[in-house]
Amino acid sequence: MSRGLDKCSRKETELDWTGFPRETTDCILCGSHSRRLLGLHKSWPVVRCTECGLVYLSERPAEEALARMYGKAYYEDGQVGYLGYVETFRTYNEIFKSIFDRRERDLRARTDGRRLLEVGCAYGFLLDHLRSRGWDVKGVEVSPLSSAYARDDLHLDVQTGTLASATFPEGSFDVILLLDVLEHLHQPYRTLSAIKSLLSPGGMLVVQCPWELYHWEEVAEALLSGKRPGTIEPDAVPAHLYFFQPATLEGVLEKVGFRIAGRQSGNYGEVRRHIKPAVCESSNPLVRFMHMAYHRMGLQSLLYAVAEAVGLGNGIIRYAVPIDHEETELVKR
Repeated sequence: MSRGLDKCSRKETELDWTGFPRETTDCILCGSHSRRLLGLHKSWPVVRCTECGLVYLSERPAEEALARMYGKAYYEDGQVGYLGYVETFRTYNEIFKSIFDRRERDLRARTDGRRLLEVGCAYGFLLDHLRSRGWDVKGVEVSPLSSAYARDDLHLDVQTGTLASATFPEGSFDVILLLDVLEHLHQPYRTLSAIKSLLSPGGMLVVQCPWELYHWEEVAEALLSGKRPGTIEPDAVPAHLYFFQPATLEGVLEKVGFRIAGRQSGNYGEVRRHIKPAVCESSNPLVRFMHMAYHRMGLQSLLYAVAEAVGLGNGIIRYAVPIDHEETELVKR
């Protein structure tokens, strides 16, 4: 599966991730302001809605800070985003090609048509790969840094900005990818509504998000650390605004008028395990033994394979079609 690049490293960064202008928000799924604090991470409050269970940042960076957030520090310094994005892709290119090949096979098996848009395409590596396999690709990316690379170095048709600012004709795409992007969006319903208008009749949206905090692996990590499930630090705070579970992700898609047409599970971490092998810092002998068995003796790989097969991998993938498109097709018949 493709997540772009794996998250890694906790080294210091020059960017002050606590210093962005802030805004507060209620639950985007059910609208409730009732929530329970799970933890304060890098000064940002992670909460769980007591009505529908959505986990999110109740205080988050203001939308005006996006261009600054997704600059060089996000793609290079590793504290919140990536560590050496371009260099990592070059170093582990064969692994990425394998991930991208799986993605391309899945798309061919599940979608019709080859006109494809990737929303949040970063440096454009996946688009470049799909183009080489015969897809007609375009992209939109909020980061001026990475979108410029996609245009200037890879010669891709990538617009800088949000989908709201992009200039694409209605109904012009058979497939739209939203891979590891929805959890970053301040206005997810605006983006999803725009996607509906850009999809051709029979077109498909592919959404991928990490399953965080309440995934079985992170529940086990919390319990082994003597904490309650949901209280360990999630990934990429404050860039991630929501921490989805399958039910809450599907709830967001259905709220804006998508029907879930397919479910798939995947696992993050193929590149991360090469860059930064897991290290156990516990002094507890039992915990150290369990860590060794899990990471060094193949237990993690076995469990990941089983989890992916039964839909419990730490990557949630959903194929969705607009309900109103289906209704239009029925009227035509």
